[in-house]
Amino acid sequence: MKGTIQVDDPEILDIDPVQKLWMFNQWVGDQIDSAELAKNHAYLLASFDHPEAVKELVGAGDVHQSTDEEFEESSKMVREMSLISLAAPQPQETTKKAKRKRRLTLKEER
Repeated sequence: MKGTIQVDDPEILDIDPVQKLWMFNQWVGDQIDSAELAKNHAYLLASFDHPEAVKELVGAGDVHQSTDEEFEESSKMVREMSLISLAAPQPQETTKKAKRKRRLTLKEER
């Protein structure tokens, strides 16, 4: 199988429409789960500085009590993402010289 599959690849075009729909629904579910996880981690981290604001956002009866293991996992994820963002090249570091556009001059034949 190739590295990346495009929408117009025969492998995708020949798939049964029901299977395509199932695959799409699975993908959407994964995206929703990822967004929910990120939201809950944000609530967890914000609760250390502003617990009352988080309670208002989440609702008093709907607050999640995390265990020490969940906190450690959240802290590890935040630490890893911070290290990745620090290791990524910053926009000012990756400036390249702009290529000069040259005009083609046509010589007239005499």
